[in-house]
Amino acid sequence: MRQQEMIQKAIELGRRTGSVTFGQLNELLPASTIEPKDVEAVMQALSDEGINVVEDDQA
Repeated sequence: MRQQEMIQKAIELGRRTGSVTFGQLNELLPASTIEPKDVEAVMQALSDEGINVVEDDQA
């Protein structure tokens, strides 16, 4: 999956509730195929959209 696709999917997921969990991100961004720069880009995009990343039990 390309970086832009990952960002778009994460934003779509977060827009529903205003947050995403680390667990949801782990499912969306498989560690075997993602690079640190991709994680940084996704986290920045979520922040820019006002979407919080929260622990799994706080969602």
